Amino acid sequence: MFEYIIEHVLEQKARGFTPDFIFLTGDLANNGLQAEYEVFWLEFVDPLHTAIGGDISQRTFAVPGNHDVNRKEHPAFSPDEINAPNSRYFDPTDEGMHLRKMLAPRFKAYIENDITETAGAFSDANGAFAQTISVRGIQVGVAGINTAWISKDDKDERRLSPGKSLLEAALNQIKGAHLNIVLGHHPVSWLYPDQQKSIHSLLGKHNVLYLHGHLHEAWAEPNYGGGYPYLAIQAGAGFQARENEKWRNGLVWGEADLKTGEVKLQAWSWTPSQQAWTPASEAFHASKLREGWWHYELPHAKLMTVDYTRATREITPPRGWGIFDAEKLSSYHVDLEKEVALRFFDGAVPDWNTALSSSIPRRKIVGDLTGNYHDADTASRPIATVLLAAGCEGKTTALLQAAYEIIKGKANWRILQRRDDSQEFLEKEIIPVLNPAFNWLIVLDEVDRVAPALLKLIAKLPPELCGRVHCILGCRDSDWRSSGAEALDWSRDTIFHTERLNGLGQSDAESIVSAWQSFGEEGLGDLAKLPSDQRVNALRYQATAEAKTEAGAFFGALLTVRNGTDLHNHARHLLERLSHRETPGGSTLYDALAFIAAMHSEGFNFLSRAVLAEALNCPLDKLRRDVLIPLGQEAAATSTSSFLFTRHRRIAEALVYVLEEEFLDDVGSRYVSLARAALSAYHSGAYILELGCWRFDFASNFFEKGKKELALEIANTILSQEPGNSLTRTNLVSLYRRAGAPEESVRICLATVGVIDNNRAFYTEWGVAEGECKNHVANILLVAYSLSDECAFSSVDRETCVKALSAIGVPLGALYDAYGDPSFRDARMAIAILGKCAMHSAESQEYFNRHFVEVRAQGAENINIEKAFEKFAAGVVAAASRGHDAYLEEHIPSIHKMNFLGLEKLISNLSIK
Repeated sequence: MFEYIIEHVLEQKARGFTPDFIFLTGDLANNGLQAEYEVFWLEFVDPLHTAIGGDISQRTFAVPGNHDVNRKEHPAFSPDEINAPNSRYFDPTDEGMHLRKMLAPRFKAYIENDITETAGAFSDANGAFAQTISVRGIQVGVAGINTAWISKDDKDERRLSPGKSLLEAALNQIKGAHLNIVLGHHPVSWLYPDQQKSIHSLLGKHNVLYLHGHLHEAWAEPNYGGGYPYLAIQAGAGFQARENEKWRNGLVWGEADLKTGEVKLQAWSWTPSQQAWTPASEAFHASKLREGWWHYELPHAKLMTVDYTRATREITPPRGWGIFDAEKLSSYHVDLEKEVALRFFDGAVPDWNTALSSSIPRRKIVGDLTGNYHDADTASRPIATVLLAAGCEGKTTALLQAAYEIIKGKANWRILQRRDDSQEFLEKEIIPVLNPAFNWLIVLDEVDRVAPALLKLIAKLPPELCGRVHCILGCRDSDWRSSGAEALDWSRDTIFHTERLNGLGQSDAESIVSAWQSFGEEGLGDLAKLPSDQRVNALRYQATAEAKTEAGAFFGALLTVRNGTDLHNHARHLLERLSHRETPGGSTLYDALAFIAAMHSEGFNFLSRAVLAEALNCPLDKLRRDVLIPLGQEAAATSTSSFLFTRHRRIAEALVYVLEEEFLDDVGSRYVSLARAALSAYHSGAYILELGCWRFDFASNFFEKGKKELALEIANTILSQEPGNSLTRTNLVSLYRRAGAPEESVRICLATVGVIDNNRAFYTEWGVAEGECKNHVANILLVAYSLSDECAFSSVDRETCVKALSAIGVPLGALYDAYGDPSFRDARMAIAILGKCAMHSAESQEYFNRHFVEVRAQGAENINIEKAFEKFAAGVVAAASRGHDAYLEEHIPSIHKMNFLGLEKLISNLSIK
């Protein structure tokens, strides 16, 4: 990478870009060791200086990072104590320098090997450096700070400090320069929270360019501190990664033009596939790109003022997001047309115009949510509330209604809502949208997958937005727990509330029935058959009954009391309407709903967008607009942040019934198509959620339900998509064997020459299949091979051991019965002894005990573990001597070439335990 960087600089120099400065923002080494700095300065910086020429060595500046710390030096200090308000560690005085002598040895190798003009600055009383350099008549002030003074371990975030006093003193030394540049290693958001505002204010007051690294990717972010602007510019790691690792090596070119008042930036990344430096187009915001450079305003001394009259149309949200104000949303508070209202009552996915209409009642939970934001206008920290509920419980409607109530009548508030929850949540795209002229309410439904990214965004909010950005969130309660979002430290950076939506109170039930009744019998559905004074109780009774099921109680109750007697007719009309609406790729919405209903009816909760798009031959970027939104509007389907469902499982079951019985649709073939689509999409580069479920659980589930032919067809389809995958092949072999077709299992195994490698489970399955075909010798040899060191590089684990030993006892008994050779009896005793050492369930304990009792009755002696291994090996050798089919020699080595040291070590460890 040293050579590649230098070649790149020479190419840029040939184009006319000769650097005035080189800025090195930390992590010059990896572990702060002497040898690392010798390599860095001698093999990189010195040749770089030669390549650029002139007096560039005098205008090279460096600061340390956390990898420049030798953590073995003085590891037992307290960052909190050093950073305490009454601490003098970071005073720019002789006393401060004396106190920092505890910290300085941790940077000893960095300080001693620094060859820049500011060498030694971090060990003197200033604890930083500051110089003013004249470049073509422009006075450039350069200050360097050490943000890694108290870097202690891998939990440094928000526990660091450069020393506010040290920074202030350095900035005062360069005061009056035309351009002020500060070098640090960490972003300001990594410093102690109680210092961030004051440091933001210092950087803003001096209108600096703050150059830093640490986060391994390039980025630029305009900031304000104390009402004044500064620009933070982040560079990636220049030579941290080997090719094809996660991180990409990068660097940033920058040019400050005081005449135009601009900073122009160009980020470059090393692209291994091209063996070249390529522009990192994703580094900076696309709106700033002009003619190959990203243009940012140069920070200036004009005080930042807020213009509350700025129109929201000037703000462009990221793809999949929308911005709304109270005036716009208030226009939706009108009566719905009957057709729209009825679709919503039947389960159509709500949007703003339905949720806020006067036709849709506000449930009690809306008031509870809104109450959490009474002090939002004066809050010092973000307020965040998550609304948890089961699927189809009315969560989204309540979320939208509460969001509007929070900003109603407030001209200086804006809502930023994620409209498409399949889009990535990128804080570097969202923060620039959060115009400090407004207070913001971020609305996120299905928040489980993006919860960590949301907290990261909150932690990175600039000071002028602190207390002015709030969040209202929604999530299925099961997803909230399973995703880990519940375990995150929400209270660290937010005033956090949790609200739950469950059950149906009297007042809510009354308002819902009243809303239905305003649309006559069509609105009431089956409830119209009841006396008016019984309708509310009927709805509440059904909600209570539905709460005992796994599906959402609220929508289940609505569905039952309005359409319960005619659900099949409802499903038929829905499918008929959708059959005429084509989707990109030549399918129809009928096909899309059939796929979704087929999965939901069987309880398969892993149909993702990528799989459905592949099954429909629909481009993934068109799936939401042309498939999911229309299905939602038709009250047919919904989605979480990850998976797709019908609006209720009862609807899914009705749809499948109608598909099979009335439309003569082969629903089984749809499962096969989905399996093919999942693996096809995966091998085309798509990320497939729950891939293991598609590979294994999908077929196995049908097999357990007695649909063996469908299970085998699915498993064959999956294997056809990845014929070299030994795990999917093993699963197919197992299913055929369990279906009573061991001959087919053996046939599949024999067709694997050169395909199967290092899969112990495959050879165990093959052996068992041979045993069920009465090929007992082949059974023993194959299972023995699965336990041998030669079968795989990885050691035998407990589960593999138990399964294999369980598969070899019966054929040994069969050979003993056939030949009377005590070697087989004694080997079976050995299996019982070894299996009892390795067993990890009551079932396996019972199995091995039974073998133990049977062979003792045949005259076998109880033996120790060491003897058991001898008897086991002798029994396998005796089996091989009885002769076996020649085809085995093409697949496994001779028994005399098998070793079982890994098995012996496992049993020994388990015996000690």
